[in-house]
Formats: sequence, C-alpha cells, structure tokens
Amino acid sequence: MKQIKVKDIKVNPFNLVGNGWMLISAGDSKAFNMMTASWGHLGALWGHGIDGKPTAEIFVRPSRYTDKFINKKGYFVLSFFDHNKYKKDLLYIGSHSGKDGNKLAKTKLHVIFKDKLPCFKEACLTLICKKIYKGKIKKEGFINKSIINEFYTSDPKNKSLYNVSSWHNVYVGEVVKVYSK
Repeated sequence: MKQIKVKDIKVNPFNLVGNGWMLISAGDSKAFNMMTASWGHLGALWGHGIDGKPTAEIFVRPSRYTDKFINKKGYFVLSFFDHNKYKKDLLYIGSHSGKDGNKLAKTKLHVIFKDKLPCFKEACLTLICKKIYKGKIKKEGFINKSIINEFYTSDPKNKSLYNVSSWHNVYVGEVVKVYSK
C-alpha cells in the first residue's frame, strides 16, 4: 500500500460504498474489531473548496461490537476491496460478531497496522479517519416515515428488519490519510 492524496482518489463513491461494501475497523494492535457496511457517505463537510475537510460518514448500531472500539478511539478506518474477490469474506465478517471469536481467521483477509490502526493487506483503498462528530439517528428526524418501517421496526414477522431500540450512531471522520494499492 502506498499513501496518496485525497484529491487523487478516482472512484465513484456510490459504487464504492453502496455496491462494493466496506469494512469499518477501529482499535489497535492489542484489540480491534471490524464490521461490514454498505451505508455511508464520502465527501466534504465543514470546509470550502479544495481546502475543505474531506470526510467520511458512517452509521453503526450501538449493539455492534465494533461500535465500542469506535467510541473508545479517536480514529476509525474504512477499507475497500475487490468486491467480487472478497464478497464471501465480507459477508462472513458482516454476519458474525467479534465478541464470539476471531472472525478474521475464517477469511482470506490479513490485518496490517498503518499508523497503529487496523487495516487490511488485501484492501485496494484504505481511508484513515479522525473522528470529528458523533450523533444519533432519531425518529423525529425522518421526513419519509416509511424508512422507519423498513429499517427500524420491532415486527417479529419480518426477520430482515431491525429492532426500533437500535437507532444508528452517526460518526463523521475527517479523512487524514489515504492508502491505495
């Protein structure tokens, strides 16, 4: 992996996050965890023009083990992969908890530490993000109330839906370093 400048990233963020997924990781060499995510934003916030702050926004349920690591540390990492090659690994990581064991051992992925943060050797793009904001998704903020029914319901008949008590935490991180293959 080589370090590049944010302005040199040449990707479509909609494909990168929504279709390609990402691993969100946090922690250090003593303890870390990661989770698969397909929700998030890449862009600029609280700045102007080319000198504005490049930012990443992630959404993590407080029930996720990774959230505890993000909360404790000042940084989180977003890692992007060749989706076709690593889809099975990303699915496994996204459907198992690090509380229950070393889920990384069941994949083809290998952790490496850049700036003392957990990154992945196989990632084609890695964003090191310094936390600058934490908030929470709130029911009263929804203009389109159908989203609540789709993603935040306690309907036990629909297994694909989540419990309403698990509103996402929202983290905004300033992208401070970028690594690419």
